[in-house]
Amino acid sequence: MSKNYDLAIIGGGVVGLWCAYFAQKSGLKTALFEANTIASGASGGLLGALMPHMPTQWNGKKQFQFDGLVELEDLVAEIEATTGVSCGYARVGRLQPLSRPEHLNDAQERCAAAHDRWQYGERQFEMRIVDEPHSSGWPDSDVMPHGAVFDDLSAHVNPRAVTAALLKSIAGQVDIFEHTPVTSGENKKMTLNDGTMINAKDFIVAAGLGSFDILKPFTPSLAGRPVKGQAALLDTKLDPKLPVLFQQGVYLIVHEDGRTAIGSTSEREFEDARATDQLLEDVIAKARMICPVIKDAPVAERWANLRMQPIGRDPLLGRLPDHDGVHIATGGFKIGFGIAHRMAQAVLAPITGSTPIEIPESFRIENRVNPA
Repeated sequence: MSKNYDLAIIGGGVVGLWCAYFAQKSGLKTALFEANTIASGASGGLLGALMPHMPTQWNGKKQFQFDGLVELEDLVAEIEATTGVSCGYARVGRLQPLSRPEHLNDAQERCAAAHDRWQYGERQFEMRIVDEPHSSGWPDSDVMPHGAVFDDLSAHVNPRAVTAALLKSIAGQVDIFEHTPVTSGENKKMTLNDGTMINAKDFIVAAGLGSFDILKPFTPSLAGRPVKGQAALLDTKLDPKLPVLFQQGVYLIVHEDGRTAIGSTSEREFEDARATDQLLEDVIAKARMICPVIKDAPVAERWANLRMQPIGRDPLLGRLPDHDGVHIATGGFKIGFGIAHRMAQAVLAPITGSTPIEIPESFRIENRVNPA
């Protein structure tokens, strides 16, 4: 027994969903296979931060992310219009308090670099130094004794709303299989647990941590590590136009329903991938000190799961060397929601014949695997 497609996508997180979205728009007969449920891993989190890398020491990775952050706004509007599902997108900017005097010089360099680098067509994004909190208690003035850096490029989405909208947009256009693990063998053979063979001209593996086991027959040297992240959602009623706050490794994001998402941890050592612990409680306590307006807000939800961090840190993208038709698009780590759509477009371009998207050298799969 077999299933036949133009394209089979393995992994139903945000990258796999964007791959399916663009593939069906290109007219490809497409299937999406997910070992668990759609967006049940790192894509099911709470934060949804869309924040750029620093504009200093510019490189291909930063350009790729910058283009993705700008382009995402119109793509989100597109899927919202077709599905009626709000993704909670808002370009509210980001505020980063300056707690030490020596940070001021670095901030001034970043502001100048942003003026030079953050240009997209006729659009100019900027960083600037501000002296006062955005509003009373956001943040506490004591945490920004030397002001703060504000940028107008940063934004946020509701991660679960984005994946729900993408899922709705491909329903009926893409064959979707949940609770359906895929295993691989040599010569591009992909099979399901019941022995069903998947025949496709092209495969895209976007399965996060599961990608390594799936691709082991093709690239035994490919490797990565799990990093546990924890976040929380506070039951607040704040203005969703408040900027994202980032201070001392803590993110604070007010979503469109007025609730505040807080995170996140990055843990390489852990016992239970899905259980929250004292490390998250410490993050919550730190966030309450940063912003007095959330000091007494109850916790509505705590969340923990694993992100995949490839060896070399950067995402893995492109066709596997010496294996025509086998592609990988995975490993967005903390910036995944800001670049997932662009990763999908880049890996699909040679499959669909669409306009190529330049893949940063550090993302290219051929630069990340050892010859057999």
